[in-house]
Amino acid sequence: MGRVATSGEFFEPSSQTPTDPSEFLLRLRETFRTLKPTPASCHSSTSCFVHTALKTCSHVFIRVEGLKPSLTAPYQEPFEVLSRTDKHFTIKINDKTSTISIDRLKPAFLLNDTDSTKEPFPVQKSNHPVVLHPRLDQNAPIPAMTRSGRKVRFNPKYL
Repeated sequence: MGRVATSGEFFEPSSQTPTDPSEFLLRLRETFRTLKPTPASCHSSTSCFVHTALKTCSHVFIRVEGLKPSLTAPYQEPFEVLSRTDKHFTIKINDKTSTISIDRLKPAFLLNDTDSTKEPFPVQKSNHPVVLHPRLDQNAPIPAMTRSGRKVRFNPKYL
């Protein structure tokens, strides 16, 4: 059976390790001089998608910021755009003007009012009369069928 090694016996002394402390200090300084810091990442900045149609749209939706209760709309109703710059839009909200950042906006594609005033499609009447077949026995129950075509039989004890 072999001998158990202690923790100091796991590593053998390297020939590259200087025994002189001043030489070791010079090599350590040179090693740290060659180290470069890793660029830090900024986790708080979020990139927003800006729709290209925002340059020409007449109405926009405004994203609701902050905490929202469940099942609430993420955007408020479409508002009219009064003027626009590269980063901000001036919008008419309840007869007041507000300046809103472009990051919170989404273009609203509205239908023309002339389309909604048209009459509904005319209903074509069929020339064929609708024939209803009378049942032979009015008191006889109709056998219940499932969607797959099986007959449903109820226990008479519970009827």
